[in-house]
Amino acid sequence: MKNKNGQIAVLVLLAAFAYFIHKDKQALSDRYIIWRNPPTPAVVEIADKTGMYGLGRRIFFAAVPSIDDAEELNANCSDIETKMVVLGCYVRGRIHVFNVRDERIVAVKYVTSAHEMLHAAYARLSRDERRIINSLLEEAYHYAGKNSELRELMAEYARVEPDQFYNELHSILGTEYADLYPELEKYYARYFIDRHKLVDMAVQYREAFKNLEAEQARLKVQLDRLTMEIDADTSLLETLILWLNKDIDAFNVRVFNSLYEFNAEREILIAREGEINMLRTQITANINQHNKWVREYNNIGGRIDQLNHQIDSKSQTGIRSKQ
Repeated sequence: MKNKNGQIAVLVLLAAFAYFIHKDKQALSDRYIIWRNPPTPAVVEIADKTGMYGLGRRIFFAAVPSIDDAEELNANCSDIETKMVVLGCYVRGRIHVFNVRDERIVAVKYVTSAHEMLHAAYARLSRDERRIINSLLEEAYHYAGKNSELRELMAEYARVEPDQFYNELHSILGTEYADLYPELEKYYARYFIDRHKLVDMAVQYREAFKNLEAEQARLKVQLDRLTMEIDADTSLLETLILWLNKDIDAFNVRVFNSLYEFNAEREILIAREGEINMLRTQITANINQHNKWVREYNNIGGRIDQLNHQIDSKSQTGIRSKQ
């Protein structure tokens, strides 16, 4: 009887062990991969800065992330066909992220890493989980979709990769949008300690572009206004010079009754010539100011181009983010 009871106990333990192995098969697989491919200090720093913890951290490390320079990223993400710049990709179970170094926009590297981790997380969802999450994403999209930039971006994904619409939305909303419904926030809390810090990073690197674009737009308004003023003043100057020349010609052939009359008419012509010279000086000053603003405008354009170059790996080896 004792042997039988012992056998039953062993069977129960074996069954429990088998259930545990089946239930945590993915976790065991992840830990084995991480053991075989320990994350580099750069990868650990990304996980720390983006607030990945628990499941999110494990999924990220198990995807054996690589922080790639331009040539490496272009090779690793070569399967992706898109007109947008590719800052990272999740392909064949691996995460690859472009190593953006410019301090003004370095936050994009962290946001992209979290974005790709969420692709890996989405791939692990069961059919039932995905159905529930997609429903929450759809609801959040209709709310956040008032944002025209998001609508344009998702319209592009719907056009080129319609089967990946929810997968992309899952990563975009999770890393770039703060005001999500509680159910979705609870879901993303599986992966991040404080998702809003990640959203702040997304805002930070976008601000670098937006501030420059706003400054350029302000200068454009000033340039347009000053151009109109210069054109109007130049037209007026030409008219005033034409009238003055005609009146000078008339003055030169006119017979005056007295020296007083001659001097009075002459003073009027001299005064008009002075006004014309003042207008000419003003036009010259405005042209100089216009040229200065043009240089500033072009300089800002150059700085914007430089930032774009920093996140465009193809231009450096001669990808924008599909993220």
